[in-house]
Amino acid sequence: MRRIIPVLLIVLLVPLGYYMASSGGNGSKGSQNLQDSEGIVLELGKSVYSTKDVMTLTVVNNAKTNVTTGYHFRLYKLENGEWKELKLDLMFVEIAVVIKPGGSWEQRIDLSRLNLEPGHYRITKRVSLDSPAGNAISKEVGAEFDVRA
Repeated sequence: MRRIIPVLLIVLLVPLGYYMASSGGNGSKGSQNLQDSEGIVLELGKSVYSTKDVMTLTVVNNAKTNVTTGYHFRLYKLENGEWKELKLDLMFVEIAVVIKPGGSWEQRIDLSRLNLEPGHYRITKRVSLDSPAGNAISKEVGAEFDVRA
C-alpha cells in the first residue's frame, strides 16, 4: 500500500503538469502560424485581409493521433501591446470534427459579418488530442493576421 500511493500520485500529477505546461496560456507567440509541441498547426490562406474577405482557416494535424475540433473560434485584437478578446455576436454549431494524423480540415469565415476594424488580429481554436491513456489533451492553436480597409 505504501508503494501504491507515491506511484498513484506520480501517475496523476505528471499528466496534469504536462497539460499545464503545454496548453500555452494566452498564446501570445509572435509567429504567423502558431504550432504547438504536438504538431497541430492553424494556417490561414493569407496574412492580410480586407474587411469584406472570406478567410480560409486550416487545422493541420501533424500529430500521431486523432485531433478533434469544431467550428467555434476566438478572435483577439492587438491593442497597446496586449491581446484583447473580441466579443463576437455569433452562434456556433456544435459539431465535432475529427482530423486523422496527417490530415487537415478547412473552415471559412466571412469577415464582413464580424465588423472588424483595421488592425492586427489573432484567431484561435481549441483542439483535443487523443491520448494512449484514453483521456483527451486540450490545446489552443492560433494564427495572426492583419485587416486593412
